[in-house]
Amino acid sequence: MLRNKFKPYPTIDDILEACEDSLEYAPSLDTLEKDIRNMKQADVLDAPIEYCRKNKGYWYTNPNYSINSIPLTEEDITTIKEALDLIKNIGGKRVNERFSEAIQKILATYSEEFPDGNSQRKIIQTDYVEGAKGYENFNKLYEACKNQNPISFAHYSYNSREFKAIIVHPILLKEFENRWYLIGYSETHNSIRTFGLDRIYEPVLLKRKYIESNSNEVESYCNDIYGVYPLENQPKQTIRFLTSIKITNYFEAYPIHATQKGEKNESGSSFFTIEVVPSIELIRLFRSYGRNLEVIHPNWLREQTKTLL
Repeated sequence: MLRNKFKPYPTIDDILEACEDSLEYAPSLDTLEKDIRNMKQADVLDAPIEYCRKNKGYWYTNPNYSINSIPLTEEDITTIKEALDLIKNIGGKRVNERFSEAIQKILATYSEEFPDGNSQRKIIQTDYVEGAKGYENFNKLYEACKNQNPISFAHYSYNSREFKAIIVHPILLKEFENRWYLIGYSETHNSIRTFGLDRIYEPVLLKRKYIESNSNEVESYCNDIYGVYPLENQPKQTIRFLTSIKITNYFEAYPIHATQKGEKNESGSSFFTIEVVPSIELIRLFRSYGRNLEVIHPNWLREQTKTLL
């Protein structure tokens, strides 16, 4: 209303009436006056709003001002530069070509706007390796998740060395240890399953009704786990393990799950507990530490790893 040249200098009553027409509730005059004062504050919108006594209404002293084009501070620009450097070093190709092209456009603009940037100096390095499989289908799988579109594809099993036709009602795409996975309800397995993108071939969108999974089940399947492949018939449970002095600090600095809690011993070793659904990746992680990690509970998981103690 402040930028409307055909009806300039709106009064507080004009603004109130407009709010009543467009909002589900009507703010009070006191609320509107406080909002205008807040908009004028430098740390909010720094809006050049003034009351014109002659025209008995509000106006912008700078006619080109708009809350949709708030100027950036030097700190804002520095932060954006750092974020763009991070994007540039991570790279879009680790997701798919479409995202990569979008990032390249942003970076091209970045180079024009900030030519003083030191583009030759690489200060972030990731473990992404060129040539990884599966990213060619990322866009189609992403759209299927977003639009809740059932999808069919040929899935290759590394264990049985054979292809199998799968129909999935996709839920989300998840990255773990620099690998991408599709999580969705599988008609073939009649349950929520995980499929590595590197084993998905020829995905095809299907014209059939989408089967929506229970939200609590999805939440548990995606978050109550370390990794992506939960062990069958294993519920969420408390897992307790002991770490040696050598690796305790690593677990304290980088918790393996949001539920992780630690009890440090005087010797420097520590007992940790996590509340998760056991997974293939969790067993692999525990085994990788050899004698420096001992599973205390549950007993079945201790049996899986005690040969390394």
